Amino acid sequence: MKNKFILVIMLALSVFTFSACSDDDDDDAMKMQNQLFVNEAASGNMLEIQAGAMAEQKGVSQQVKNYGHHMVNDHTTASTQLTTLANNEGFTVPTQLLEKHQTKLNSLMPLTGVAFDKGFATLMVQSHEEQVNLFEQASNNVEDDDLKNFAREKLPTLKAHLEEARQLNTTVNAQ
Repeated sequence: MKNKFILVIMLALSVFTFSACSDDDDDDAMKMQNQLFVNEAASGNMLEIQAGAMAEQKGVSQQVKNYGHHMVNDHTTASTQLTTLANNEGFTVPTQLLEKHQTKLNSLMPLTGVAFDKGFATLMVQSHEEQVNLFEQASNNVEDDDLKNFAREKLPTLKAHLEEARQLNTTVNAQ
């Protein structure tokens, strides 16, 4: 009888130990998911800011220059908000573009004239499609409530940017 009692206690302790490990793994996975969102969102903001600044300088069309200026302003604000939020929540904010975003920015650098305008407009559509998808996923799946609310808050603006980018793309490709 005593052996059965010890066996039951040992079994209960092992179940508790394994479930505690599982909770830690789940917490780590949630933190990783939150950090990945911060990385992608911050790098996406940096891409929009840097590409927008290029458009202000290199754009031929006034619409391209204006849209670039708009991206610099809006994404600088969003970047500042994300950095503050992420730092308060204990996440690391990247200070450089992710490789995929750097590659996209690099593709604009050699372009000039109308080719730049077309490349910029195309990039803005692609980038904003990716950002809208990222923020939609985050608004549903990120575990950190503040990050989730940030994603939900910024989503309408990103969707508006995407629509504007599509219109710009249509306009510059008609030239």
